[in-house]
Amino acid sequence: MTCRIRLLGPVLAMLALFPVAVPAQQGGDEGYEALLAALANAGTPAEAQAIVPRIWDVWLTAPDDAAQEVLEEALSRRSAYDYAGALKHLNILVESYPTYAEGWNQRATVRFLVGDYEGALADVEEVLKHEPRHFGALAGRGMIYFQQGRLPLAQLSVRNALRVHPFLAERAILDIPAGQEL
Repeated sequence: MTCRIRLLGPVLAMLALFPVAVPAQQGGDEGYEALLAALANAGTPAEAQAIVPRIWDVWLTAPDDAAQEVLEEALSRRSAYDYAGALKHLNILVESYPTYAEGWNQRATVRFLVGDYEGALADVEEVLKHEPRHFGALAGRGMIYFQQGRLPLAQLSVRNALRVHPFLAERAILDIPAGQEL
């Protein structure tokens, strides 16, 4: 029980990883690889935090205007706690744009929020097919496994997420302070 109470903060922090506001549409993913490399090599939490929103900008830029509109509506509904409405829009998004990783990630998030852990895990697997370095999906999978009481799998997933983003709050599952070796 102590472990679950201690991890409430990281669970809430994980939800913060999934922004509800969509930034202005970016011009492609120019510099994306450099951003991921900089994040993986960040020396401090502040340095990492300066990079993370730029990665989310790339992820939250849908393939076209129609997809962007559906994504924005889904995020708006999620922000208003209209999870059924958010899922309706996210279902349309993943069916229409099955290679858009963030559509799957956002649906995984809503499924997590409504307690559909198996559905969320299936969506996370789709995210990782298209973007294996999606630290939000990797950390989210760790939190799902943790909620299911599958601690070894949770820790493995969090370790994988930390290879991409070394300062994630979910590292608390490992009982390793930020900045220390995995």
